[in-house]
Amino acid sequence: MAAEVGVGMVGLGTVGRAVARRLVQRWELLGERAGATPVLRRVAVGDLTRPRDVELPQVRLDSNPEELVDDPRVGLVVEVMGGVDRASALMDRALRARKPVVTANKAAMAVHGLELAALATEHGVSLRYEAAAGAGIPAVAVLRDSLRGDLVSSLEMIINGTTNIILSRMERKGDGLEDALAEAQRRGVAEADPSADIDGHDAAAKLVLLSRLAFDAAFATEDVDTVGIRGVEPADIACAARLGGSVKLVAQATRTRSSVVLTVRPTLVLAGHPLHGVDDADNAVVISSDLAGPVLLRGLGGGGDSTASAVVSDIVATVRAPTEPPPLPRLRPAAADAGALDRGAYIRVRLRDVDEAARLVVQALEDRGLPVLASQALAAGAGDAAQLAVVTAPVAGEMLERALETLDSLAVVAAVVTSMDCVGVA
Repeated sequence: MAAEVGVGMVGLGTVGRAVARRLVQRWELLGERAGATPVLRRVAVGDLTRPRDVELPQVRLDSNPEELVDDPRVGLVVEVMGGVDRASALMDRALRARKPVVTANKAAMAVHGLELAALATEHGVSLRYEAAAGAGIPAVAVLRDSLRGDLVSSLEMIINGTTNIILSRMERKGDGLEDALAEAQRRGVAEADPSADIDGHDAAAKLVLLSRLAFDAAFATEDVDTVGIRGVEPADIACAARLGGSVKLVAQATRTRSSVVLTVRPTLVLAGHPLHGVDDADNAVVISSDLAGPVLLRGLGGGGDSTASAVVSDIVATVRAPTEPPPLPRLRPAAADAGALDRGAYIRVRLRDVDEAARLVVQALEDRGLPVLASQALAAGAGDAAQLAVVTAPVAGEMLERALETLDSLAVVAAVVTSMDCVGVA
């Protein structure tokens, strides 16, 4: 192997700068661990006039990523520019030139990752994307390498830092969603357009990437039943705390007899569940398999340094094994119905001013086959109706839907205000 491997990087934002610093400042350490030194030779950016707080001696900086990919001095391409179409085209170009690729781009990998992986395999080069599915949490490596002999039964994840920061603030401060989002934007941890995060699309893309590895199936984002956090109200956050839990955006993949069900939903996470207490910028992935049992991975799910850790790790791995092909799913996913899953539920209803209304609601749920494990009455304020929140034992999704229809028609119920999944129940 050559003593040096030229690296070309597309993008020099928060993550790119952290990657560049590590390559420039710790080249000896990386060379020792990789067996050859990854040397940053060239960086392509969108705006050359933008000031950047990183020193890049002897590194060519320009605005032509296609030329960077074609540069014979560049033997490894790192893509941290973001976006989908152009980023995917650049990775395609590099792989066709038999240059291995490292990327942090979850959106591009969710949309085009299968074809890029096939292209990498065809041309005999590596394609690595640890940073795309959890930043510094090594979930890709665990699924790809450490659990090769296991049959994975489920993934449960808090995998979007922005929504976790927002929900944690709502719990601590009592803010509504809009105020908590505005504060996250002021702190720079939420985008000006936060829809990909709060509508669950970011979490869905990461779930797809990890589920392809866990279940050996060619999932797409369209396979994920996705619900974001726009409907989460402060009353639900407060009720969750009184019931011994907290509301989180949880991404799940669950193997059934004939398929794998993928969901992203606001979820009440009760104390005792491995995801309970994963707050603020922390993310976590719980992998359950037949031999290893539940494996919990937890750490920062975003940020420049955390994401750069995964990117640089992938660079070292690529220098060590530049021709190791990426995993390619063998199976087409079967049609999956989330209603087939057993799941616990959190339900909040607005009551009419009727004697024993709360007792009648609990009785109606239990008559429909939903054991009520806990309940929380919300006292009526001036001009407000009383409310009741309950947690039920896990039942089949179809049974839960029928019970909700019963509540809608119950005389003592003015409205079913909220219904969400609940995990951590027996």
